[in-house]
Amino acid sequence: MHRRQRTFAELLTRSLAVAGLVYAFVIAYAVPATLLAETPGPSSPTRPGASPMSPYDSQVTWERAHAERFPGCVDMAEWTAAEEPSAVVVVRRGGGVRQMPFDEAFRRATSPSAADDVWVVGGCR
Repeated sequence: MHRRQRTFAELLTRSLAVAGLVYAFVIAYAVPATLLAETPGPSSPTRPGASPMSPYDSQVTWERAHAERFPGCVDMAEWTAAEEPSAVVVVRRGGGVRQMPFDEAFRRATSPSAADDVWVVGGCR
C-alpha cells in the first residue's frame, strides 16, 4: 500500500495544531501554577522586600548641587529627548557621584556583578 505525499497546507495545519496544543497546555497549567505559587520565583531578590540598592535609595535623587556640578545635565526623571543622553550622572555604590558615558553606565547596570552597580540620576546632552 502506497501513501500519498502530503501537501504543504496539510503539513502546516498539522504543525499548527500540535503547536496549539502545546500552547494550550502552557496557558492552562504552567501559567496559573506559576502565578499562584506561594513562594517567589527566581527573579525575586534574595531577601524579600530588600532592594540591593536600598542603602543608597536616600542618596539617589537629583539635587540642585548636581545641576551646578554637572552643567548641561538634568534630572533623569525629566529627560524627554528622543535620543539617548551622551553622558549620565550616576551615584556609585560607595556613595560617590560622577559623570560617565551612557554606554559604560548601561554596561554596569546590565552586568551580572553587583560590585560595579551604579544608580543613574541625571542625563546630559
